[in-house]
Amino acid sequence: MNNLTLFFLGLVLINIPTCLSQNEDKQCFSQSLKPSYPCCEGNKIVFTDKDGDWGVEHNKWCGIGNGNDPSEELNESCFSVVLGYNCCEKCKVVLTDKDGKWGVEHNKWCGIKDSCTSDVEVEPVPNDPKEVEVKDPIQNDPKEVEVKDPVQNDPKEVEVKEPVQNDPNFDFAFLKIENNKKNMLYSPLSIEYALKMLQEGASNHTYAEINKVIGNTELSKYTNIDNILSLANGLFIKDVFYENVITEYINTLKEKYDAEVIEDPFKSAQNANQWIEDKTLGIIKNILDDETITDPYIRMLIINAVAIDMEWIIQFNGKETNGESFYKDDGEEIIATTMFLKETKSEYIAYYINDDITVLTMDLKEYEGRQFEFMAIMPKENLSGYVENISKEQINQIDKELILSLNTPYGFNVKIPKFKFDYDLKLKDDLIKLGITDAFDEVKADFSKMVDLDKIDGNIYVKDALHKADIEFTEKGVKAAAVTVIIKFELGGVMEKHPIDVIINKPFMFIIRDKNSKDIWFTGTVYEPNLWENDKEAY
Repeated sequence: MNNLTLFFLGLVLINIPTCLSQNEDKQCFSQSLKPSYPCCEGNKIVFTDKDGDWGVEHNKWCGIGNGNDPSEELNESCFSVVLGYNCCEKCKVVLTDKDGKWGVEHNKWCGIKDSCTSDVEVEPVPNDPKEVEVKDPIQNDPKEVEVKDPVQNDPKEVEVKEPVQNDPNFDFAFLKIENNKKNMLYSPLSIEYALKMLQEGASNHTYAEINKVIGNTELSKYTNIDNILSLANGLFIKDVFYENVITEYINTLKEKYDAEVIEDPFKSAQNANQWIEDKTLGIIKNILDDETITDPYIRMLIINAVAIDMEWIIQFNGKETNGESFYKDDGEEIIATTMFLKETKSEYIAYYINDDITVLTMDLKEYEGRQFEFMAIMPKENLSGYVENISKEQINQIDKELILSLNTPYGFNVKIPKFKFDYDLKLKDDLIKLGITDAFDEVKADFSKMVDLDKIDGNIYVKDALHKADIEFTEKGVKAAAVTVIIKFELGGVMEKHPIDVIINKPFMFIIRDKNSKDIWFTGTVYEPNLWENDKEAY
């Protein structure tokens, strides 16, 4: 049986479990997981996996009970778990097929436990139980009945319909996974948009895994500004496969995500690459190769592209740029191309300094009512250790502590190095580590809301997920872009009387975000800025 592949390009899609506060009144299996989850106050089960039973309360995942005891696995296991169906509580058999013995409980199919020895069986029937529908009470031949109610504890059929927020630390999850003491950049917003579009076509357990990472609430909408700001979504479908894609899925992407839906023969990567280049303001080029696109089983590309080209409100004077010391993570001193602002007093530049970190924020110009800001955080100790523990809560606290340079008697001096680099995120690997696994499995993937599976020979799953980002940080402003591509295959005290020095001269992390919504468009780390030796001739 052939399988169709879905290729996801740009920011890599990842499943990032929601880190939730603990419910101290109860104890349950989910508190011991990494990351941990609170215990449910009630006992309503909406999802069951290998760890135990899960509920949703206050729009968050929570654990129910003590989970699955490995010591009981031998007696309490059954064949159907690997197929995505729960084990039966009782031993009553209503159907036997090539996979094993099946029962029906709570209006849902379940596998008979290995520990059952006394069974009441019916005539074996050839139908796959996954295709047989059940109705309560069970009085008819299983071949003729259907299921009316949603499954309460079958992970293959559960979808949490009520709003579920994403992990508040999703934006920084990839920084932590790929914390390799190197310059790094990605767009959390781009990855999230791509995952949202993938989620729209997912069902059952595949949907649930993605939902645990990004939730099911809507993302902020942005209006593109020519040559300044771009956020674009695209769905490329192989022309001969277009008729197999469910019309409702296409309409959903058009209506909710303003997605461009494009039929393409997939004879080369030129069309997709040109679309990406156009949507990233010409910054990202040729991310896809012909070999990938011409693979005979490639059927679809889900793409999100984001880009900004914005200027500082208070720009650096290039005549002040010079070579200054920058101390790398290992203590090595290098001479970096460093920009300088002298005795600055402005409402558009702020700082915060304590015993652990130095923070600098600078506003970019406002364009058509939309304004972004840049934040640099330089820890006194090693950056990698700081990144390992960074959280949205910490960023929110920093926001409260910021001091505008306008409110300092003598302003302050700013020194920060220039940098320019690109980065390719290992998106597929990262998403799998975050818990999104079924989407990449040619057997377990369930995209039945995306493709009419009855029309194709096999299944459709995500073959790869790509994310590439590029940034240039200069005296004038910031130019940055990122693209996420999902490839589908068939089968982020007393004031001294002198200016305060805010000097960024050690490895630092940075955030570029919408100043009002706080959506993080880009985040990354700088371990090695531009070298003065390479730039000085330009000055």
